[in-house]
Amino acid sequence: MLAHKASYQGKVAAEVIAGEHAAFEGVEVPGVIFSDPEIATVGLSEQDAKQQGIEIKVGKFPFKALGRAQTLGEAGQGFSKVVSDAKTGIVLGVHIVGPHASDLISEGSLAVASASHIDDLSLTIHPHPTLPESIEEAAEQVEHRAIHIFSPPVKERK
Repeated sequence: MLAHKASYQGKVAAEVIAGEHAAFEGVEVPGVIFSDPEIATVGLSEQDAKQQGIEIKVGKFPFKALGRAQTLGEAGQGFSKVVSDAKTGIVLGVHIVGPHASDLISEGSLAVASASHIDDLSLTIHPHPTLPESIEEAAEQVEHRAIHIFSPPVKERK
């Protein structure tokens, strides 16, 4: 299930043997479960971040509010979730359950590996209607700004 990790490690080993400077340190490896629905994850979960004492903000966007999921007949299941550092806005983790999660997680891997700010995801224009829009909307929902799901007014949030 982690052939992509082994392949990357093999590449690093070959570079080291060839005298190149390479290491397998700090590399975020996405995990994918090819089930129905698919599950894909990269970086810290909410629980992991809390155990490390990191204050977090989380945005979650359901596929049922996603036009492309509806056209695929998959609107009833799935979501994209973005976990960010509450103080810095850095993306700590991305978690996806639903159709094509294995294809969608690469954007999350890039965001986590490059220590992207939550705005890097929310301000990137995603084509419509597509499944990757769920990542943009989840990033927007970190600050309760997603426009395709209800967010209570600021004074009502707890």
